[in-house]
Amino acid sequence: MIQFKNRFSILDKMVLNSVQRDAVLYTGGPELVFAGAGTGKTRVLTAKIAYLIDSGIAPGHIFAATFTNKAAREMRSRVESLIGIPVNGLWIGTFHSLCARILRMEGRAISYDSAFTIYDSDDQLSLIKKVLKSLDIDDRSITARQAAGLISRYKNRCMTVEEVEKMAKGFYEQEISRIYKQYQKLLREQQAMDFDDLLSNTVFLFRHNSELLQRYQRLFKYVLVDEYQDTNTAQFLIIKELCALHGNIFAVGDDDQSIYGWRGAQIDNILYFENVFPNTRVFKLEQNYRSCRTILNFANAVIADNEKRTQKQLWTERNEGEAVQVCRYRDDRQEALAIAEKITNSVKGKIRGGDVAVLFRTNAQSRVFEEAFRRSRIPYILVGGISFYERAEIKDCLAYLRLLVNPRDDLSFDRIYNVPARGLGEKAREQLADYAKKSSLSMLQGLLNVDVAALGSRYQKGFSELKSIFELLIDLCNNGTPVEKILNEMLQLTGYLDILNKEKTEESLGRLENVNELLNAIAIWSRDNPDKKLSDFLEEVSLVSDIDSWEKKENAVNLMTLHCAKGLEFKHVYLVGLEDGIIPSKQNFDDESKIEEERRLLYVGITRAMEKLECSHVDQRWRFGVLLPGVPSRFLQSLPKSYFDYKDESISFGQINPSVEKKAAMRSKVSQQVQSPSEMPGYEDFSQETVEFRMGQYVRHKSYGRGRILSISGFGDDMKLTVLFNDGVRRKLMAKFANFEN
Repeated sequence: MIQFKNRFSILDKMVLNSVQRDAVLYTGGPELVFAGAGTGKTRVLTAKIAYLIDSGIAPGHIFAATFTNKAAREMRSRVESLIGIPVNGLWIGTFHSLCARILRMEGRAISYDSAFTIYDSDDQLSLIKKVLKSLDIDDRSITARQAAGLISRYKNRCMTVEEVEKMAKGFYEQEISRIYKQYQKLLREQQAMDFDDLLSNTVFLFRHNSELLQRYQRLFKYVLVDEYQDTNTAQFLIIKELCALHGNIFAVGDDDQSIYGWRGAQIDNILYFENVFPNTRVFKLEQNYRSCRTILNFANAVIADNEKRTQKQLWTERNEGEAVQVCRYRDDRQEALAIAEKITNSVKGKIRGGDVAVLFRTNAQSRVFEEAFRRSRIPYILVGGISFYERAEIKDCLAYLRLLVNPRDDLSFDRIYNVPARGLGEKAREQLADYAKKSSLSMLQGLLNVDVAALGSRYQKGFSELKSIFELLIDLCNNGTPVEKILNEMLQLTGYLDILNKEKTEESLGRLENVNELLNAIAIWSRDNPDKKLSDFLEEVSLVSDIDSWEKKENAVNLMTLHCAKGLEFKHVYLVGLEDGIIPSKQNFDDESKIEEERRLLYVGITRAMEKLECSHVDQRWRFGVLLPGVPSRFLQSLPKSYFDYKDESISFGQINPSVEKKAAMRSKVSQQVQSPSEMPGYEDFSQETVEFRMGQYVRHKSYGRGRILSISGFGDDMKLTVLFNDGVRRKLMAKFANFEN
C-alpha cells in the first residue's frame, strides 16, 4: 500500500466529479473503475497518472497500458500539461509496444536479439503459406488463415508448441500442431515475432526467469490498465505478475463495451477482478458527458437485456435531445441513397461532414455507401480499408529497411530480391537459398557472403546489383545516416522511383505519392526523435493500427465498422444494417455468450452518438451475390416503442411497386433459402436508375476484352475509369463512352 498526503494541486487543474475524484485519490491497493461510455474514462486515467507522479512516484516506475498508440500519446501529452514538466521514462503505450520494449532489452533470455523483426498479419500469412508448402499440406484442407487463427488462439492462451502437441487429438489438430511447430521454428530462425508473440513471449520470459521478473516487479510501483474488459489471457497474466508484490493496480474499463471476444478478449477478467485481486475498491462512473438523454435511454434499454454484466445506469445532465430514429428501407441501395441525401441536407447547416459517421457491422457493407456518396459528391473517409503501411509500395520500402536492421529476415528478402525487376526469378532464389542453407546463413547473409559468379552466369548481373545496393545501404546505416536519407538512397539505387515515373498511369502516380509520403513521414519522425534509430521507426510503424492512423477531417463523412468506432464520438451517427444475420451475426445465433457480445457491439455504436442517432434496417439486402430478405434485428424488436420513433421510408423515398408490402410479409418464409435474385419471391430490380462502377469490378470491352477497374475519378459525364485488361495493359477510359458489354 502506498500512503500519500492529501494533495490536490494537480486535481484542482481538472474538473472532476466526486466519483472521479475519489477514484484518483484512492491509493489503498487494487482499484477497479467501471467507466461507462462517455463518462470521462481517459480524464480519470490521465489524472491518476499525474497525481501519482506529483505525489512522488517517478515516471519510470509507472506502467500504463492502453489499447491504441493514439490514446497513449494523448495521455502522455495531457499528463505533461498537468504537471508542467516532461514525463521522460514513463512506460505508457499499448500492451504490444510495452512488451516489445521489454523483449528488446531482455530477449536474449529466450534466444532473441534486440533487432528482431515484428511481422504483421500479412507477413504471418505469407510465412504460414511457406510452412504449408514445406509440410506438403494441401491449403484446401487447411488454409493459411485458418491456421493463423488457431495459432493466435494458442498464443493468446500462452500455450507452447509442446503443450499443443500433447493435447492434439485427431488428424486436424495434429496437422495444426505441426504447422504451429514449424511456424515458430521459422520465426526464431528469422529472428521475428508476430503480434501475439510479443505478449506470449513476455509471459514466457517472466515465467522462466524469476530474478528478471522480480526486477520488473520492483521497477513498476504502480500498474495502470485502460480498457481492462478487452484484455486476453496473456495480457492478464502480464498484469498479474507485475503487481504481484505490491498489488498497486488501477484498472479502468466497461464490461458493456467488451467486443473483442473473437480475438481472445476475456470479459471475465473484469467481471471477476475482485476474486483475483482481494480487497479491491470498486468505483462506478455513470454520469455521461457525451450523449443527450434520448440516446442514453435507448442505449440503457438495449444493454439491459444482457445478463452477464455489472449493474449500472448511464445518466446525463444534458438536454433531452432529438428522438432516436429507427428507419425501414426497402433495400440496401435505398438505405444508402436516403442516408446520403440526409447527410447532404444536414451539412448545409451547422453540421460538418467530420461530425457524421456511418457505422456498420462488416466492411463489406461500405461499398453501397461509397457508391452513394460518390454519386452525391459527399467527401468521405473509409476507416479500416487498406491502411497506409499495408500498401504494396510501402511494404516494399519497409522490407528493404527491415533487412538493414535484421539481415536474418528471409520473408522481407523474398519480397524485394526481384523488386524492382532485375531478372531474378524463382530459380535464382533457389540457387541462393541452397547456398545459404548449406552455409547456415540467411538469404541476405548468403548474398553478401557468396561469390556471385557461383550462383550461375545467368543470374550474376541481378545478384551483383542487389549485393552492391545492400553493401552501400549497410555502410550508410552503420555510419549513422538519417533514416530518410537511407530510404531515399535505396529508391535511387534500385530505380524504384524511376520505374513509377515512367509508367505515368494513375495507379503508378498514386504509388509514387505514397512513397513520397513515406519519405515525409520518416523525415518528420527523425526531426521529432533525433535520438532514435531506424529500428525504433520500424517498430513504431509495425504497431500502427487503423485508428492510430485515422484523423478526422473537417468535411469528410466517416465510414467505419462498429469495432473501429470504439472510443470515438460524433454528433450524428447512422447505424445501418440492423438486421438479424448481420447484427447479431448469423454464425452467433446458437451461442448466448456471443449474442451478448453482439448486443454490446450495438451498444458501442449507439453510445458514439452525441446529438442525433438513426438506426436502419431493410426488407432486402444483397449478400453473397444474391438478394436476401431482411428481418429487423432482434435487438430492435425487443425494445419498447417508447424509446424511439419508427419511420417507414421504404415507400416515401423513391418509387416502389406496391407489391413490396406483400413481399415484406413473405420474408420469414424464405429467410433460410439462398436463391438467385430472379428466383426470389417478390423480387424486384431497384438497380436500374443509373449505371455505376466500383473499384475491383470486372468488365468486358468489345475491343480490349475482359478487365478489372483499378480506380475511378470524377463524377457524372466526367467520370474516368482506369482498367487493367487481360493483355496486361492499363487503359484510361471515359465511363460514358466505354460501352462495356454485358
